[in-house]
Amino acid sequence: MGRSEVLVRCVPGAPGDARTALERSGLDVRLGSGTGPYGDSRYVCRVEGLPAGDACTGHRDGAPFWKVWRTGVDPVAWRESATQDGPAAVPVCAGGLVGFGHGPKTSQMTVTPEQVVTTPGWLPPRC
Repeated sequence: MGRSEVLVRCVPGAPGDARTALERSGLDVRLGSGTGPYGDSRYVCRVEGLPAGDACTGHRDGAPFWKVWRTGVDPVAWRESATQDGPAAVPVCAGGLVGFGHGPKTSQMTVTPEQVVTTPGWLPPRC
């Protein structure tokens, strides 16, 4: 992808779903016009211009993509959000934590929730 930095943004209120949270984050987000890896017709194609070489006209099977992660409570850890409708189908409530990572289907998040949240004792809300 070219960069491996972690970008953290807070989105006020309850965005409702992961794609809306990402779009409200202030990051430059480009949605694809073809079909994404989960049949999502407006899939997340680029974030902050990456990956630069993607035409955003559809997802190729086996190609890297933006995977959505959210936190679970027991233990507090990232959980892959494997929906058939893409990030718009991943619920996010106020105080929740959602992450996007670009890579192959087998990729993992590169940071722990504790490295992102600075509030001592934070737990993901039940919603």
